[in-house]
Amino acid sequence: MCAAAIVAASIGPFWRIRDVAIEGAHHVAVDTVVATSALLGAQSFTASAARARIRLLQLPAVRDAHVEIRIPDRARVVLSERVAVARWLSSAGGAELFVDADGVLFASLDPRGAPDVRVTDEQKARQTGERLDPALVDAATKLARLGPQDLRPDATSPRVVLAAGATGLVLRVAAGWEIRFGGAERIDDKIALARRFLRDNPQRKLDYVDVRSPDQIVFSPS
Repeated sequence: MCAAAIVAASIGPFWRIRDVAIEGAHHVAVDTVVATSALLGAQSFTASAARARIRLLQLPAVRDAHVEIRIPDRARVVLSERVAVARWLSSAGGAELFVDADGVLFASLDPRGAPDVRVTDEQKARQTGERLDPALVDAATKLARLGPQDLRPDATSPRVVLAAGATGLVLRVAAGWEIRFGGAERIDDKIALARRFLRDNPQRKLDYVDVRSPDQIVFSPS
């Protein structure tokens, strides 16, 4: 009878989680974290911290989570959220998303939660949770930090674009010309090649400079 009473008490209405404390939520709403964890109202003795963590990791902005269940009726969730390194904008009409160094795209409650480093994606509309090549993200952010002082005086309002096809990463400036970098491989060599050419040709009329092959340069008009 004692054992039966213990079992009945453990699965009855008295041993349920009534409070879920959330720490570390910045990009994600607290209510979303609580709902995703599925801990609120769960049986205290049968609720699983491991299962709650797995559910929380499905939120794109969450990199990791620590979950504790505290008998009799409380739980604690500590989030480690992703750190945005750039803003990823789809030209196909999608919302501006944040991206971290691992290439994971995620939305955020905080419009100021990412640096003012933007990449426009012309290849396709992207979704939260989608993962880009980290090398591509790193290369794009390096290009997005370039300015006239790094290139030449007329390279104002530079804009980084992930163009469709083999063109790949492109840096376009307000003067109407662009630098075509292609893929992320050897991006530092490509940047150095472009900078050297622009430094040696500070007033040459340009339509484009192509450094997709870091061992040679193509430009127009030639």
